[in-house]
Amino acid sequence: MSTSEPVIPPASSTPVRAVLLDADGVLQLIGTPWDEALTRGGGPAFAQAVIDGEADALAGRETLTELLERVVETLGLELRASDLLEMWHRATPDPLAWQLVGDLRRAGYTTVLATNQQWERRAWMREHLGYDGLCDIDGYSCTLGVAKPDAAYFHRLLELAGVQADQALFVDDSATNIAAAHEVGLRTIHHPADAGGDLLRREVSQTLAQAAAPPEG
Repeated sequence: MSTSEPVIPPASSTPVRAVLLDADGVLQLIGTPWDEALTRGGGPAFAQAVIDGEADALAGRETLTELLERVVETLGLELRASDLLEMWHRATPDPLAWQLVGDLRRAGYTTVLATNQQWERRAWMREHLGYDGLCDIDGYSCTLGVAKPDAAYFHRLLELAGVQADQALFVDDSATNIAAAHEVGLRTIHHPADAGGDLLRREVSQTLAQAAAPPEG
């Protein structure tokens, strides 16, 4: 790491004990926004139907394939769910963001992968992108049975990490998820989608340094 890069303060110097990081748009780059990609792949009605009906798939109560089959049948589309599934097989891990995760772990923080994913995409991320072992704790929504922005999702991750809300820093590119985490009491960073690991490091290091600073007065 070059001397010009922001330094991560050690966990022992801050009240923060765990850093929760979203995947899409934060740890991995997705390029085309989801709603636009879904519209290109199946049309605007398909995109809206998937977004409106994905709650059960994200919470692991059904598979993504089942959701897609239902949407295709309901809309009468001449598309196959197996072909549509390929739209979820896209993302490029950001090496600088992944390096930050390693630096956070070495600095003593518990790192948590805090991501909404269906069973199929979780398997793809693990098998093809190599997510296993990146973070100390994997918080895939489908395995937890609850998804962001539900407050229960954040409470579950705090429980797994063994920290209180004010001891956790949550990073996400969704304003809705950030607002929900803030309501629970977590420290938050609203990271612009696909903004890259350089900015992510600056955001995280600055927030941790501010948390470590003694109160004025």
